[in-house]
Amino acid sequence: MVEVIMDLSDKSVAVFGDSIAYGSGNNGFGVGEYLEKDLGLKLLKYAVGGARVGFREGKNWVIEQVTEAIKDGVSPDYIVFNGFTNDCYVEEGTNLPDVPLGEFTAGYTGFDIFKVEKWFSFSRCFEEMIFAFMKYFPKAKLLFFRPHNMGRRDDFLQRQYGERALEICKKWGVATVDLYSESGLNTFIPEQRDLFTNDSYGWGRGDCTHPNALGYELKYMPLIEAKLKTL
Repeated sequence: MVEVIMDLSDKSVAVFGDSIAYGSGNNGFGVGEYLEKDLGLKLLKYAVGGARVGFREGKNWVIEQVTEAIKDGVSPDYIVFNGFTNDCYVEEGTNLPDVPLGEFTAGYTGFDIFKVEKWFSFSRCFEEMIFAFMKYFPKAKLLFFRPHNMGRRDDFLQRQYGERALEICKKWGVATVDLYSESGLNTFIPEQRDLFTNDSYGWGRGDCTHPNALGYELKYMPLIEAKLKTL
């Protein structure tokens, strides 16, 4: 059977998140660029390397990506986003993640993306972000992707933050792609680390975190694109 190439050239996708969404390990050719190349979507790129969903002083903040898009007046047909890779990062010499996990909020009201406080946790900011997508981009179809199993993140924390993100998406009815569980990419395994992630720091090996071209093309995009086509 010949695969039919899906032409979405009259549609647009806005991409939010961190370096994995941005494409830092692939010369800036990230999730959005592949969606543009493979599916014909017009890309609106807001993702920034190093971004956190919750606030961390001196670091890029995904909330600011969202408010920028709102101010730009864009109207995407799809929104693809990630987040928490940097929230759950534990700086050397400490034993706490950069951003606290936090708790669920009650109900579905009271959110205002322009009044998000800098002390808000990952969980609160993640909900604020989703609510803003629904409020300001009501026609957009949303897709969250959870990243792969990363050898440079604490095993417990990345599972805890990843499961929380999926729980919140379920609460709000947001479609998800769970690359941690479904892609088979586990960079605790040296062979996978070196084959599928970029040597970002000149270590002579993959950095565990940032997919290279092969990582995107074999592990990330087939699952993300297949899910997006169902929305």
